[in-house]
Amino acid sequence: MSSFFSAGSEKSTTVQPAGSFRLQVLKMMGSILLFFVTYGLLLVYAGILAAIFLWAGVSLIMFAPLHLITVFSVLLIIAGLGIIFMGIMQVLFLIKFLFTRQQQDLSLRIPVTQQEQPVLFECLQQIARTTKTRFPKKVYLAPGVNAAVIYPVRFMNMFWPVGKKLEIGLGLVNSLNVSEFSMAIAHEFGHFSQRSMKLASYVYTVNRMIYNMLYENQSWHKTMSWISGRWIVFALLARINLRIVSDIQKALRLMYSMVNRQYMALRREMEFHADEVALKVAGTDAAISAMRRLEISGFFYEHCLLQLPEMARQQRRFGNIYEVHRSLIRLYATQHEIALDAHQLPLVTDNYFSSFLLSRLQLPDQWATHPSREEREERYVAANINKTVRPESAWHLFKHAEELQERMSTLLNQPFIQQSGQYVPYPVENFIADTATRIKDYSMPAVFNEYYDNRPLPLLPHNNITPLTNEQMETLSMAMLYAEENVQRLRAYFRDIQDADTLHAIHQGQIKIRYFEFDGKQYPATAAGKVRGRLQANIRKEAEWLQAHDTLAIHYHYTVAFRKDPACARQLLEHYFKLTEHQGICWQLNDIVARIFHTISTLFSEQGLTMTAAKPYFDSLMDEGALLKKVLLRMKQMPEVSGEWEGALQEKMSHFLRYNYSYVNGNEPVMEEISNLHEISTTVMEQYNNSIILMKKAWLEAVL
Repeated sequence: MSSFFSAGSEKSTTVQPAGSFRLQVLKMMGSILLFFVTYGLLLVYAGILAAIFLWAGVSLIMFAPLHLITVFSVLLIIAGLGIIFMGIMQVLFLIKFLFTRQQQDLSLRIPVTQQEQPVLFECLQQIARTTKTRFPKKVYLAPGVNAAVIYPVRFMNMFWPVGKKLEIGLGLVNSLNVSEFSMAIAHEFGHFSQRSMKLASYVYTVNRMIYNMLYENQSWHKTMSWISGRWIVFALLARINLRIVSDIQKALRLMYSMVNRQYMALRREMEFHADEVALKVAGTDAAISAMRRLEISGFFYEHCLLQLPEMARQQRRFGNIYEVHRSLIRLYATQHEIALDAHQLPLVTDNYFSSFLLSRLQLPDQWATHPSREEREERYVAANINKTVRPESAWHLFKHAEELQERMSTLLNQPFIQQSGQYVPYPVENFIADTATRIKDYSMPAVFNEYYDNRPLPLLPHNNITPLTNEQMETLSMAMLYAEENVQRLRAYFRDIQDADTLHAIHQGQIKIRYFEFDGKQYPATAAGKVRGRLQANIRKEAEWLQAHDTLAIHYHYTVAFRKDPACARQLLEHYFKLTEHQGICWQLNDIVARIFHTISTLFSEQGLTMTAAKPYFDSLMDEGALLKKVLLRMKQMPEVSGEWEGALQEKMSHFLRYNYSYVNGNEPVMEEISNLHEISTTVMEQYNNSIILMKKAWLEAVL
């Protein structure tokens, strides 16, 4: 058998943790210790209260005249037992997590062995030797674009080591060459070698304990409700118990925030340390290209997953989702002029990322567990480790690769497929052709250089469109109007609006941070209003420029058309104003639908919502439904819009327009009405937005 690796091809390496890493470990240990001290004090507190309840209950029972069975003695005994039970329930609240089991979901994991995948295991063993890491107990194949260390986390595992397992995502394999794959796996082996991984186990266990005590209380509350309903004395005791538990939960929330904020800082250092280990194995070039390819790959893998439910409704399925994934990446690379290597993997250069316009505003993310790609690349470049790159696809390490891909694809399709259904395979070439056609259908003419992409056409006064003079026309051209600097200036304008909104949220206290960075300079959160004021001044200036430039462009196109045929120019203007009218209606529709979505989401996501408390939400649905009816009736008079509505939608819409939905009947929500409102809102909004894109494209093509 040919081999990609030889035992002595790489020197083994050990990376010593940086000082910042060791400091974060110590801080994390302190946070965990503080949690357990706090938990111990809460347990003592609950135990003391339980002892008081126990003493009170036993005293009541002892006070009852046991030699003479009377109603009074029976009541005293029942009251005493109830008080004892309430005391036990307090302690049980703090220890019930010991009796919960969390099963690992292995439904999308395929275990593999050395006999099944000898070349893969040879690669893994070589990486383990190079990094001086213990080989994982088991190796699983998973569907996603990632690799991960997995291990069982139970309370008792805090006191002795557990065997770590390696999970390899086939989406990851699908995205990388052999060297990049080795980089990703060596990164995970770097985690294997970290003693701080034991801390991860502790943190996970702490989180499970806190989560259980905060949210997994249904059985406990049912028991309390049952006993409190037996007698008024028990109801009073239950109220006291619930108040005590509420105070305990407040303390737990504070501990949860503290432990996890510290863990986020440690995780970042763990990632940097694992990167250092991986760099020694794969080198700088493989590390940089792996990160860049995975950033693109992850997006298209998620896109593939999003297709599965809709395809199932159409009685279709992907036979091999990874073939679709690769084809989408290649399609994207072709459309964005990203070169492909000899193995059809994209060569993502600095120029690709430099084309993105980054926000001027940077917020500290205290909950970020991973450094950004830019931070990691900066360290990769600084390390400057040269290694020979193996450019073959990582699939070369796998036997029967196509069978594995199809097997995992079947598992991914499974949740959406009905046993009775007949599902036709959707050939990859057909899906890619359909996707390319859809992209082409919704793409604006290239000559406009994306100037009109992802934004509405500007609003102009109806009576102020006149041809430009010859002198003005001599200074203008398509190339000048839609030059790259104008497009970048337009994008910067919308970026600044977004940044101003974020600064406003900081100023209002809706985003709670201590500081932020703007244009590379750090400011306290209290300065957000002042920085926003300066930014707003620039936005107003750029808004004036954009309005003037948009107006000039429309006048230019009108003049070109007018010189050829005045009647055609007038028709062009009529279509323009009709399109801006559609845009106005669509904005109104989008606002209504957003409020409907928010109301329905809140209505069904809030726990313990009574019908009395829910009444304002049902009233809101009635108000928004009435507004939606007005918009739909107006749209119904527009054949260019209503002509796109299919029979099933027309039927639902007719029912909605004919009847007055109340969305609630007595104490029960009318799910059919709510579902109908949601489906109509979703479908009409999506179709209308798409229609306007096509109208805008048609108008721009007419301009040409």
